[in-house]
Amino acid sequence: MLGAHIDHLGRGQGGNSLARGEETDQLHLGADDNASGVAAMMEIAVQLGEAIKSGSLRLKHDVVFAAWSGEELGILGSNHHVNAKLPHPHASLGDHVVAYLNMDMIGRFRDKLVLQGLGSSSVWLPMIERANLRTQLPIVIQNDTYLPTDATSFYLKKVPILSAFTGAHSEYHTPRDTIDKVNFAGLARITSLMSEIVIETASLEESPDYIT
Repeated sequence: MLGAHIDHLGRGQGGNSLARGEETDQLHLGADDNASGVAAMMEIAVQLGEAIKSGSLRLKHDVVFAAWSGEELGILGSNHHVNAKLPHPHASLGDHVVAYLNMDMIGRFRDKLVLQGLGSSSVWLPMIERANLRTQLPIVIQNDTYLPTDATSFYLKKVPILSAFTGAHSEYHTPRDTIDKVNFAGLARITSLMSEIVIETASLEESPDYIT
C-alpha cells in the first residue's frame, strides 16, 4: 500500500497553525504538506497502471493507493482504516498488506531526502540502494518507526513501513506553504525513486520481515 494524507489545516482554526498575526484566518494551502505527497502518489498510480495495462510490468502483489484524511488531527484516517473491517480483502489490513509506504512533505528537496522507518524491516536498506542507482539522490536514513504521520498506524499493526520526507521549513503549517516554493525537479526524482521501491516491494516472492 502507498499512501499520502490529503488533508491540511483549512484556515488554521484547528490549533496547529503557525501563522503569523497578519496571516490569521488565511487559507493554508499546504503545497508541500501534503499536496506534494498526493501528487507523487497519483503519478505513481498512473505510471504503474499504464505499465501493467501494456504488459510491460507484472507484479506479485496488488498495489493499493490511499489518500488519508484526518492526519493533521492525529492520523485519524489511517488509524481508522487499520482497525476497520472492510469488504474488499485487498484494502483490509489482516494479512493482506505486506508493507506500507508513505509520502508526507516531499516537495521541498534541498540537499537530501529523508527516508524514515528503516528499522521496521531488513529489506529496506538494500532495496533503497538498488532503487537509487538511477536517481542518485542524497539520502539520509532514519531507523525510527514511530513517526508523526500515517505510517505509524500501520507499524503498530505489525506492517513494515517506509516514509519519505524532505524536511521541515519555515513555511510549515502557515499560509506561506505555496506552490511557487515547490522544487518540482526534486519532486520528480523522489517520485521516480519511490516508484522503483513500490515496484520492487510488490514484486517480492515473500513478504518483507517485520522488526519490532
